[in-house]
Amino acid sequence: MIKDSLNFLQLSYRIIFRNFFILLFFSFALSAVAQETETKEPKQLKLPIISIGVGAMNFSGDVGYNRLNQPLTARSGFQIEIQPQTEKRFSFSLFLLSGKVIGDEKTYNRSLNFSSSIFSEGIMLRFDFLNRKRPDQTLIPFLTAGVEYLVFRSRTDLRDANGKYYHYWSDGTIRDIAQDDNAADQAVIIYRDYNYETDLRDANLDGFGKYNTSTWGIPVGAGVRFHISDCCAIHFSSVCHFTGTDYIDGVTAESKGSRQGNSRNDKIFFTSVSFRFALSSNKEKYNNIDFNALVNEDADGDGIPDISDDSSGTPKNNAVNVNGKPLDKDNDGIPDYRDLEPNSASDAVVNEDGVTITEEMIEEKFRKDSLAALPAVIEYIKSYDKLIKRNPDVEKKWLKKNSNASNNARGNPIPPLYRVLDLDRNSIITPKEIGLAIDDYLAKRSTYSVSEFFDLIDFFFSQN
Repeated sequence: MIKDSLNFLQLSYRIIFRNFFILLFFSFALSAVAQETETKEPKQLKLPIISIGVGAMNFSGDVGYNRLNQPLTARSGFQIEIQPQTEKRFSFSLFLLSGKVIGDEKTYNRSLNFSSSIFSEGIMLRFDFLNRKRPDQTLIPFLTAGVEYLVFRSRTDLRDANGKYYHYWSDGTIRDIAQDDNAADQAVIIYRDYNYETDLRDANLDGFGKYNTSTWGIPVGAGVRFHISDCCAIHFSSVCHFTGTDYIDGVTAESKGSRQGNSRNDKIFFTSVSFRFALSSNKEKYNNIDFNALVNEDADGDGIPDISDDSSGTPKNNAVNVNGKPLDKDNDGIPDYRDLEPNSASDAVVNEDGVTITEEMIEEKFRKDSLAALPAVIEYIKSYDKLIKRNPDVEKKWLKKNSNASNNARGNPIPPLYRVLDLDRNSIITPKEIGLAIDDYLAKRSTYSVSEFFDLIDFFFSQN
């Protein structure tokens, strides 16, 4: 049994790889023919689209549950598809499908099961619902139908791991002796091992003999393609394979006794997701683009191509470094061409014009008119944040200057109302901490009243 299974698998995969290259060859040939006939002048040969998909295979036939309120069993399937490139609504593809279906049915009248390996190859015609007015269409629904040649190998589970045949009793148990046997009182309960060890055709349970295990089929389905790029797309589809046989599950209308089924042929449903990759993209729309000019383009005219320019918006006639960034001699974050104070100290807090602003300047404004000085306070805090990002040592110097623990504890301790703002617990309200407090206040998340908030700012400056 194991040997037979391995032989079938080897044969299936041998057929898959052999036919894959055959399909690839015909896809190239048909793609070339299709492109020759689209216009009088032959176009450059486009490589085909290869699609690889995985999904779930379900069976509908004489064995199993077909009603929606009954459990459905599914097994995995794998599909390879090759399609010539085209921009038309109609297209075709060649496919190989391999997978497995199972059926399991246990009712008062009968107990049947099977597992079948499926291999199919064929051609599919697809109609895409393209919107000519939307060349950038992302979701493309489609309908598909075709013809296929399908091979199956069906097995059933008739015996347990010890080789004992299953006998299904009316009480729902499985035993090693039939219920109507004279020795039924000696029957022992056994259990299914779900190892489909018996070839259905060889078992000849209904006297069908060596019936044909291959057939023609008609796959019909629908789906949607999610367009990612010129080269890539994802397919979501569901296809019903109407087969020309009723022997996949080994049960037909001519089966005997409780095994008797209906006269309808078996069907297989394959619901899948596929990744599609075009081996060559549509390059024609790029024919009129001068890529060399794009690489060398310099929008701001500073001599540095945009592709290497860290600052492509520099005004003309301004000096830049090798990366295209405007020069900033005093390293205050403000480029020289708009720096009103080009020689600021390395640890200076500067505004957007590069002019130094100090705590003393802000504090003086705050003393004169606290409400009017609030924007200046905010500007100072933001400028300070930018400074310590450029030069972290500045913050260390600030803390060292303001963190004399003895003087701070005796002279100007943090009022209890504001101690919660001292996040680093160093007994100082730092610029970063006062900045967070201002952000909360402006966002109306602060618990401080107007007067308490301005007292907080007053305390911040008084720490020095």
